[in-house]
Amino acid sequence: MKVTVIGGADHGRAADISREIYERALSAAEGNTADMWLLPAGITSFCDGCGRCFAGEPNKCRHAREVMPIRKSMLSSDVILFVTPAVSGHAPAEVVNFLNYLVYMQIGYSPLPEMMTKRVVAISLGDKRAAEDIADCARLWGVSDVKALSYSERVETLRLLTAPAKKPGFFARLRLRRLAKKAGVTLPDIVRK
Repeated sequence: MKVTVIGGADHGRAADISREIYERALSAAEGNTADMWLLPAGITSFCDGCGRCFAGEPNKCRHAREVMPIRKSMLSSDVILFVTPAVSGHAPAEVVNFLNYLVYMQIGYSPLPEMMTKRVVAISLGDKRAAEDIADCARLWGVSDVKALSYSERVETLRLLTAPAKKPGFFARLRLRRLAKKAGVTLPDIVRK
């Protein structure tokens, strides 16, 4: 299983916990691989709204060198784990900025079928609403297995890292089929049945 850990800060408690979860993901089962990114992770500026990603050319964005390695890691992993501090009850600017670069992946724009088979776990080190901000984005990407946890619930994370991804429920599959049909996207087998 491949795990991508995305830390919401490159210093302090969030970075320490991201590193701890990264180490546990590697040692949870033999054969696990993991990537870790601590935001801002070289992302030096905000999305300027050029629209190239919406035109189907996300690699032509002038910030693609900074964002695409993280996106590639996310697309190749089975579990995407976000660890974020809470700033005024919500995800910090680094996380929101990164998520803004991925808005084009939402089902309403240009959905990616491989996102529909992933598991996303968002852990907030403070208010759970920070994790909910990330979970909302993941649901808009079409991810069917999304969990938002506060730091006190992080023990649950180890179980989520080792359990197989669950099949989306009937109504989730129905909603995904409708949205995919509308967007003209082919769904993976786990969602089609």
